[in-house]
Amino acid sequence: MRVPELDLVIAGHIAIDVNVFPWGVIENVLGGAPTYAGFALRALNKNVGIIAKIGRDLPERFPPIYKAFGLDTEGITVVGEHTTVFENVYDRFGNRKQTCKHRAPSLTPEDIPESYRDVKGFYVSPVVGEVTPDFLKALKRSDNVVMFDPQGVMRRVGRDGKIKVEVPENLGEFIRHVDIVKLGRDEMMAFGKTPKELLGELRRMGSRVAIVTLGEKGAVVAYDSKTLSVRGLRVEAQDVTGAGDVFGGAFLARYLETKSLEDSIRFANISAGLKVRYKGPTGFPTEQEILRSLGQ
Repeated sequence: MRVPELDLVIAGHIAIDVNVFPWGVIENVLGGAPTYAGFALRALNKNVGIIAKIGRDLPERFPPIYKAFGLDTEGITVVGEHTTVFENVYDRFGNRKQTCKHRAPSLTPEDIPESYRDVKGFYVSPVVGEVTPDFLKALKRSDNVVMFDPQGVMRRVGRDGKIKVEVPENLGEFIRHVDIVKLGRDEMMAFGKTPKELLGELRRMGSRVAIVTLGEKGAVVAYDSKTLSVRGLRVEAQDVTGAGDVFGGAFLARYLETKSLEDSIRFANISAGLKVRYKGPTGFPTEQEILRSLGQ
């Protein structure tokens, strides 16, 4: 049976999230970019590969869900006992406090399957320090597009497992190997800058395109000499976990199709807004739903 050509590859660990909300607890929910960006892209009928490391506990707790959803799992490696596990505690405003219970080993250039190297788009979104500049350098070619969400390299895990979001001194070493960098609201706050100031700094680090997502306030993108803002979609949000990765996956997929940054940020903004109406890794919108919300 011929394996379909991949449209994109997602790199970053699968996580098991224990999400604690003011209105209840959802335990053992799959998380990480392979889950949220991966399922979002499958809803858009994209063929997607995954590069991640997991523990033996993941197949024991969950069936082979990624393969069942049609994701290519050649790049998933089972290493050790434990998958990366987070406890995410949210307040009623959507603010999150995280504790890391377990961490899977880091990704290396040797973890990239040979069959993935010619793929045109890579969305790299680590959860907690599993990506290095060398890994990004190994992905980048002159004829592909690498999009990077540095949330995982900005997370520092204390002895008690509590996570603080801080700006690493070597962030520029990561960003110089990518075409597009996207940061969320939590990461922006760690910089202590306005969205416009942060976009300028990210571009000076070497990224051709810089994006800041602002939750219900939408998103801002800077490229060339332009800055574009889009408003958030007004919805009753049930769960904002993974919204940034839904945005990232949808943005990159749309950009690879249209080569329009303006179209892509609007498409991604609506995709994430529609998704957060549902709890956990469910409710991913189709292309038709997104375009309908855009009035197309």
